[in-house]
Amino acid sequence: MLHIDSLLLEAFYNENKDFFVNARVQKIQQPTRREVILHLRNKSESKKLYININPDFYHICFMSKENEARRNIEIPKQPPMFCMLLRKHMEGAKILKITKPDFERIIELTFENYNELGDRIEECLSIELMGKHSNIVLYNTDNNIILGCAHNIGAEKSKERELAGGLPYIYPPKQNKKNLLQTRYDWFVSSLKKSDKPIKKSISDRYFSLSQAVVEELCIKSGIDPSKEADKISEQETQILFVQLHEFLDNERTYTVDKEYSKYSCINKQEREYDSINSLIDDYFSYNIEKNLVANLKLNLRTKINKELKKLQNTYKNQQKQLEKKDKAKMYMTKGNLLTANAYQIETGLKYVTLYDYESNENIEINLDESLCAIDNAKKYFALYNKNKKAYTVAQEMIEKTNEEIMYYKQLLYDIDTSETLQELKDTAAEIEPQSIKNTKSNNKKETTINITKLNFSDFTIYIGKNSKQNDYLYSKISSGNDMWFHVLNTPGSHIIVKAPNSSTKIPDNIILKAAQLAKEFSTAKNSSKTAVVYTMRKYIKRPNNTKSGFVVYKNETEIIVD
Repeated sequence: MLHIDSLLLEAFYNENKDFFVNARVQKIQQPTRREVILHLRNKSESKKLYININPDFYHICFMSKENEARRNIEIPKQPPMFCMLLRKHMEGAKILKITKPDFERIIELTFENYNELGDRIEECLSIELMGKHSNIVLYNTDNNIILGCAHNIGAEKSKERELAGGLPYIYPPKQNKKNLLQTRYDWFVSSLKKSDKPIKKSISDRYFSLSQAVVEELCIKSGIDPSKEADKISEQETQILFVQLHEFLDNERTYTVDKEYSKYSCINKQEREYDSINSLIDDYFSYNIEKNLVANLKLNLRTKINKELKKLQNTYKNQQKQLEKKDKAKMYMTKGNLLTANAYQIETGLKYVTLYDYESNENIEINLDESLCAIDNAKKYFALYNKNKKAYTVAQEMIEKTNEEIMYYKQLLYDIDTSETLQELKDTAAEIEPQSIKNTKSNNKKETTINITKLNFSDFTIYIGKNSKQNDYLYSKISSGNDMWFHVLNTPGSHIIVKAPNSSTKIPDNIILKAAQLAKEFSTAKNSSKTAVVYTMRKYIKRPNNTKSGFVVYKNETEIIVD
């Protein structure tokens, strides 16, 4: 992804500076050490100013309610120290002015407030959006002494600029760059001829406000290879590029975004062109933050599930060994029966005896207890038979339960892979760590609505449950007795419900085939050449008590093979 640069920040500044002036700071929140939210009100309107100084997502914007949810913002019960400092100095304060130093990725909010003695004071909140050096600094404008920072910078981290409470606030070191609009063409040519770096890097390193992404785009627009060495471009290419760069910096720019990649013009196909710079920044970064949160949560959940799966699979192997007791039980029964049948001819005191088994047509050697008679030895073998039979029966039950657990965790892996939003993943996480999710939910007044994928075919509606929570919701809230339920056979996948316009309408074969195809598509068997899908009426499926979420049993099913 791309990052916010001085041009985009300047566009945000020009678009929103009128709202900032005379705005009141109503509330301050700090979700994490790298995020701060200022609740501002001005001109009968309230907005949330979101500041993010994460090196991967540093930006500033007025945050919409929808994008606030996508950022997964959770306010801690105990505010951090920096948040308490900002509340002390800024809550209730009026913003006097907003400034942006030339060519810098810095926004400064100067506000007035009153101290404990009632004296009017001016202080400044400097928002520095500079990659890994991003920071939020609060300082007194009278003496430029820092009151506090989002994170302190000591001498061991930076020899040029320390940031901490009590130190004087100074701007970052000046960049060794020039303003292209004040550069003569022959100087521009001379600088390129002295560089063997790629064009995009050579220009970006030498001139303000021209990131490598911008130069690359303008090169492509001009038909120039942006990775070509600067000293090897032709005179004609140099002239064209110089004009393009001037036009870009001199004229009003069009901002577009396609979520994955942000551009300044419409050279490539873009998803949406924005009239509002703030909306562009808010949408673009909230999308990428959510994408990052989803990727990280998916990785964590997969790790936990695979760990549990490995344990269960080892348990399953050990339980399989217990099935050998079935053969042992059968042999003990045979020996007991042979001893009982031949007790009259077996003397007490023998160590073993060989008897002929008419069922297997072979002689069987039977060890005996010398101190016991044949009947008592038979009782011992019958006792061993009962013991092994019971162990085998228990093993069968445990294997069935373990296999259900394995299928359940495989279903969770499928749910994770098909989840597209953070909320869908949270639903799956609630299955793995219900207690932690419960504690999180208790802090929210409203629970998130469950959104089910819904498709319409003719007069029929097909619902697709993408995780266990959605499957349960389909079963308990949406479906009724005469609806049709579909699922791939013995394979993790989505529950599919076909709902007719009324209970008396029969579901035609083409809709049944379509639902079966969707059941295959939304399963781990989607790439198989042929897949078995079962379907039955909703009234014939049931969720047993004390079973995992999303688990059901069914009867009166019909099987269909889907290509």
